[in-house]
Amino acid sequence: MNWYQRAADAGFAPAQYRLASIYEKGLGVDRDIPRARALYAQAASQGNTSAMHNLAVLNATGAEGKPDFAEAARWFKEAAEHNVRDSQYNLAILYARGNGVPQDLGQSYKWFAVAAMQGDQDAAQKRDEVANALGAEKLKAAKAEVDLWRAAPVNEDANNPIVPDDWIAKANTTASVDMKKAIRNIQAILNNNGFDAGPADGAIGKKTVESIKAFQKKVGQEPTGKIDEALVKELLKHNKKPS
Repeated sequence: MNWYQRAADAGFAPAQYRLASIYEKGLGVDRDIPRARALYAQAASQGNTSAMHNLAVLNATGAEGKPDFAEAARWFKEAAEHNVRDSQYNLAILYARGNGVPQDLGQSYKWFAVAAMQGDQDAAQKRDEVANALGAEKLKAAKAEVDLWRAAPVNEDANNPIVPDDWIAKANTTASVDMKKAIRNIQAILNNNGFDAGPADGAIGKKTVESIKAFQKKVGQEPTGKIDEALVKELLKHNKKPS
């Protein structure tokens, strides 16, 4: 929860969505719908499509009391435009009933049809039921809208659970520098103890590996030539001068 919160506070939409889901369901924490709603809204405003859908569901079901179908329709439509199938289905229901939007069987047909194109069998059945209720002209116009419809592009950064590239770059740079420094220190300690590790340049070459093996053998460790926690602890005991 701490790390999800820190990532959410940093504006990482997938973390905001995941944290919202945890609070909505009460997974290991007290259930907190207002907090879940706020986090879903943050993620949705950045383009997280799952957050859009879940925010719409909270409004449609009245999780905090009375349902807000207008707000539900707004977010179902946003998610539907980004090709979230369940949102397309639910939006079609709202149009059929006139909940939160003016009743419009043409729009209901359109969104049932779009959801059906993604393999939703229930949507296909309801599409056909709505088609029977439409006149020939309205049905023709609705089918034309379906043919012209294209999903809006999805913001990959807001929906990808992997951290942003700039975060990764900073982490790798730091790790790379620290590791090189650590290897230089290891080489210096080995050299100071009479094991020829070559120049303390932070690069693990053949000399460094052989000197590590020789040191490991001397202190009773398995001579693997690899740097591990046991090797570092033993080297620190033999550190004759600071490096």
